[in-house]
Amino acid sequence: MSDHVPNSISRRHLVAASLGTLGVAAVGAPGAAAQPKKAAGALRGKKVLVCIGEFSEGMETYYMVYRLMEEGVQPVVAAAKAKTVQMVVHDFDPQYSNYTEKLGYLIKADVAYQDVRAADYQGLLIPGGRGPEEIRQNKKVLEIVGYFLDRNLPLGAMCHGPQVVYAARPVRGRKIAAYCGIRADIELAGAVFVDAPVVVDGALVTSRGWPDLPHFMPAFLKVLSGK
Repeated sequence: MSDHVPNSISRRHLVAASLGTLGVAAVGAPGAAAQPKKAAGALRGKKVLVCIGEFSEGMETYYMVYRLMEEGVQPVVAAAKAKTVQMVVHDFDPQYSNYTEKLGYLIKADVAYQDVRAADYQGLLIPGGRGPEEIRQNKKVLEIVGYFLDRNLPLGAMCHGPQVVYAARPVRGRKIAAYCGIRADIELAGAVFVDAPVVVDGALVTSRGWPDLPHFMPAFLKVLSGK
């Protein structure tokens, strides 16, 4: 998506803008689209917390979880309660000026936020959807996210996920990619909004949404591996 946001955003245009650039160097992460298979040894056995809420985006959540598993990383899904959580499907239809939402898959949260010890994890992921709007109101979530930001530990946030990042800590001067709908929020928080498939700023990895997953996860896994 360019700086000029059209009245109607089609799914085809979004996918073309993101996946159609596969192989193009991402901002701050040259070659981020390459598969991180060589890093498997450095990744195996690590634990990554996946922070969700009610109505988090289903594709983003499951893609993150499965890619971690494929690399030998243990994903631990956290929510307000250790229960089955309803996720959603966000998509784009040219007849509407905003994204659409449908009920999606369910996922079982492994742990409640109140029981999370941030030091037990080597990385943190925040999928998009409406979940971030909910969990950024949770004081324990902000403490967890702050722990990773304060220590410059691997933290990935996609789509609306950066809402939790700038709720937890100041982001002035940082480069952040996110869904275009929260660009104003990011800029008012003092960060630099970047319209790119993935942005790596230190250990913070951000992206615009699910069409960018093949860019986002390799970049996050590279940061997680320490390379």
